[in-house]
Amino acid sequence: MKKLLFLPILLVMVSCSSLFAPKSDLVEKYNVDKEAVKNWDKTISKTVKAEALIEDWYGNDEPVFYLRKMGIMKEKEYSFLTSLSKKETITQEDTEKFNSLLKKYNKKLEREFWLKDENLKDPKGLAEKMVKEANLRIQNPSNYILNSVATGKEKELISSYAKKEDLTEKETKKLRKLFNSFLKREEFFMAQNWYNREISSRLMEIVEISKRDRITNLERNNINAKALYIAYPEYFSELEKWKD
Repeated sequence: MKKLLFLPILLVMVSCSSLFAPKSDLVEKYNVDKEAVKNWDKTISKTVKAEALIEDWYGNDEPVFYLRKMGIMKEKEYSFLTSLSKKETITQEDTEKFNSLLKKYNKKLEREFWLKDENLKDPKGLAEKMVKEANLRIQNPSNYILNSVATGKEKELISSYAKKEDLTEKETKKLRKLFNSFLKREEFFMAQNWYNREISSRLMEIVEISKRDRITNLERNNINAKALYIAYPEYFSELEKWKD
């Protein structure tokens, strides 16, 4: 008798849990109906901008243009999407195909950022700038990184590179590996040390993320990578060109 009673109770619990489950699906989350499918470009742009942790996930660009440029949106898919806006009636098949593409594009945007040797434009000049700025009393990224983030040996390495005429490929690789190790460190970004560099929407973007109660490894990487780029934009290639 107890087993018979258990089954309907279990069914009620399952149905209730599904009823109150969070809307993790993009289609539900953004209420993608047939009108949204017809206006496919606005819908894709809206979801990409909302779902991206930082704008660099879509190259600070128009999302549809970026997806095509990076080959994430294939030409065959683009032809299908453009045909939607011309249709009088959006079929169930159209909706299912669009929803599948919407999920695919958003999934492929997520990325971490890591430096390659070629992302450093002037490694010797960067080391020199950091050492000079580290001696200033005013708060700045270089002062903070060299005196609070870098270990004694790491600071010595950057200081020695600043005195060189130029860096060899081996030395550039060593410096690049050092910066990549900084990107993993919880203490790397402290907003007050960046405010004297610039106050902008791109800085405030990572400041807001850094205020979250729990920071994932992906979020930490994105915060630190963008902070490093903001600190020395003239010494690095654009963030979207970094390795992921």
